[in-house]
Amino acid sequence: MSDADAANGSSATAENAASGRGTGFKADSLALGMVIVLAMTIVQRAIGFFRGIWFCRLMDDAVVGQWSMAFGFITLITPVMLLGIPGSLPRYVEHFRSRGQLGSFLRRIGLTTGCLAVIGFCIMWCCPQWFGWLIFLQPQDATLIYAVGVGVLSIVFFNFINDLNSSLRQVRMVSVMQFMQGVGFGIGGVAWLATGGGLTGLVLTFSVTTLLATTPGLWRLRRGWSGMPTATESFDASKMWRRIVPYAAALWAMNLIGNVFELSDRYMILHFMPGAGVGGESIGQSAVGQYHSGRILPMLFLSLATLLGGILMPYLAADWEAGRVDAVRRRLKQVLLGVSACFTLIASGTLILSPWLFGTLLEGRYDDGLSLLPMAFVFCSWSALVMIGQNYLWVAEKGKWVTVALSIGLVSNIALNAWLLPLMGLQGAVMATLTANGIVMVGVWLAMVRCGFVADHTAFYVAVMPATVLAGPWVAVAAVTIVMITSPAMRQWADEGIALARERFAFLAPASA
Repeated sequence: MSDADAANGSSATAENAASGRGTGFKADSLALGMVIVLAMTIVQRAIGFFRGIWFCRLMDDAVVGQWSMAFGFITLITPVMLLGIPGSLPRYVEHFRSRGQLGSFLRRIGLTTGCLAVIGFCIMWCCPQWFGWLIFLQPQDATLIYAVGVGVLSIVFFNFINDLNSSLRQVRMVSVMQFMQGVGFGIGGVAWLATGGGLTGLVLTFSVTTLLATTPGLWRLRRGWSGMPTATESFDASKMWRRIVPYAAALWAMNLIGNVFELSDRYMILHFMPGAGVGGESIGQSAVGQYHSGRILPMLFLSLATLLGGILMPYLAADWEAGRVDAVRRRLKQVLLGVSACFTLIASGTLILSPWLFGTLLEGRYDDGLSLLPMAFVFCSWSALVMIGQNYLWVAEKGKWVTVALSIGLVSNIALNAWLLPLMGLQGAVMATLTANGIVMVGVWLAMVRCGFVADHTAFYVAVMPATVLAGPWVAVAAVTIVMITSPAMRQWADEGIALARERFAFLAPASA
């Protein structure tokens, strides 16, 4: 069977090459990819921001809390349910592609992913009341749980196609898919709610727009597949699984702990908010709605970090496979420093405008969300930096240390929430989450240093800049300015950006006499 896989791949590729079909997958450059992602993300996240605002305007805070829990469950349970198997794509696609074995690799990964997704959906179909309690703290209409199950299937398919395109370094296509999904759901979701639709229909709208957004990625895969390299050796499936399973197991453990960590603050608020005991579910749901409103803007950082981390990983893996370890460290350090500075400036500008945003766009209904905004920006920035920085550990196949750091952070988050929630309410929950995210960041940084990453003043700047927003937006702007002036790494990063811009737009320069 292994020999047949190799032979079939070789003959198919040779036939297509002979007939002139297939263009292969020409990798986009990392710098170009970052520029494209940034441009597309600005538009997409602006639409996502207004989508979140309109969701808060068109639903009461209890329903907003239910939507937050449903969406969190859909997006966070899928990597756990899939045992980390498709998460191996960014790390190993280049390895098998260069050997002409990508088709054999993907058939096994895709089949395993599909089977696990169907099993998960069937469990939700058979136990709707239990999942209603798990997600919403109370039994729900079975139709809503079935809709959530469909949402899980749709995001599994979207993520697989998205990750495969990203692993092949098709950054422009990934950006188009993300843009279509965000814009499509923004328009469809607001239109559904504006016409009187409910939560179940909103979840189904998410599912439909997510599936439609896979169209560009599927087209690109079909167009480029026939130009793939031919197999140079027979495919050994058992050897593949021996390498994939430890990586996937570490990734699965990280996703499990990370997703529980991500949801733990909301579940603690839902269950342990003062007055949210038996018969007081609406109090907890309303508190989650307020918490959700304060995270609308900061959560955009996590979305952007997820995109940047996903795009960066295949480039780091390619450098690592080629033995260019120093290039991996240099690239990652530049990205982390730039992201930290940009996020701090964006948070500062948003805090200046936040009274108007919450008073006008949210009609003054989410004052608790406004009060927690500075701390939310800090812990979301730290979490975003961890999302990007952890790529170093995964490319070095030392991802278990990410799980260790998240485990310590999870225990800290639960303990601090249990202590501070009854005393301080939502403010206590946010302080607990802020502290726990700081613990995770320090843990991941220490693990990176243990695995060869160089700790210097740049790493200190990366960690501290986001925290300066707690002292006020203008203090944060001043801190970023000082770093930009005094940091050699920041100046080098800026010089390379200017050089790239000159190269890309040289045609605009006037011709010399």
